[in-house]
Amino acid sequence: MRVSVIIPSYNCKHVARTVEDIFENATGEIEVIVVLDGYWPDPPIKERPNLIIVHKGINTGMRSSINGGARLATGEYLLKIDDHCSVSKGFDEELIKGTESNWISIPSRYSLDVVKWETIREPIEYEFLTYPYVYLDKYRYGCGLTSKKWLGENGINPPNMGPLEFYWKEHQRKDIKIDEIMIFLGACWFMSKQHFFNIGGLDEQMFDTLYQEPTELTMKTYLSGGKVVVNKNCWYAHMFKGRDMGTDPNIRGYKLNLTAMRNTERLGSTFWMNDCWEGATKPIKSFIEHIWPIPGWPDDWESQKAIFEEKYLQKEMELCKRKYQLRSI
Repeated sequence: MRVSVIIPSYNCKHVARTVEDIFENATGEIEVIVVLDGYWPDPPIKERPNLIIVHKGINTGMRSSINGGARLATGEYLLKIDDHCSVSKGFDEELIKGTESNWISIPSRYSLDVVKWETIREPIEYEFLTYPYVYLDKYRYGCGLTSKKWLGENGINPPNMGPLEFYWKEHQRKDIKIDEIMIFLGACWFMSKQHFFNIGGLDEQMFDTLYQEPTELTMKTYLSGGKVVVNKNCWYAHMFKGRDMGTDPNIRGYKLNLTAMRNTERLGSTFWMNDCWEGATKPIKSFIEHIWPIPGWPDDWESQKAIFEEKYLQKEMELCKRKYQLRSI
């Protein structure tokens, strides 16, 4: 079985090191497809067998880079990973062993010190989707179904939080090596190539080109009968951007646009929470009930949803009605 590793890259000085790390730690057959989104990296990526470098003349965004890499892939499986990451030895074969045909698998996630190229802190494995119907201000209507770290026993920031509370669920479920999760950070995911195309890949029209990639993949997978899991038999480490690491080696390549983020949150929440995706075989309510209880979600979320949409999301509801038929499954 071959794994096609897709690396969308934009203005990152660590992509060459990431590519070398992946080849050094794979134990099975892989190919690496680097999609350079309108730039040339410095230092350059070294040529080697099973490495494909695609250079786009202009920057068109992460979603199109991932979709393009998937179309070029010859492997039975796809691993998408950011251009500033490290992986564990044998990550590819462990992910193949622990992934069913319609699953998304996520390795445990460490932070990466890109100066020393070493993992730091404990691995993060459990997050949840935030409740979308909380009005904050005129710029941020709510949390928009984004991922948030599970903290303490109940998921929400406990008072005087320390390491034990921060990693509470990781410690409680440490012996479950492949465990179902609700959502994940978009830096790394693994699935069969067939599943990626069965769910339509990544939408390049409705959502911002960078934002809420994991929400889209999670919703499509669960609503079409699949599952998202964490595989603790392997890990990846993602560049740590904390203040104590300085700024120069930790600058983000792709930039998040606040307006595009909020638009994606509003339209995305309306889209998923009203069963607009044509590939769904079951309703969003079944997904919520399957995961329940979810931190921050009230028991009367359905009635609150109706009130909030009527008050704040009329444009998004009309757009979904015009472009996507609101339907009962």
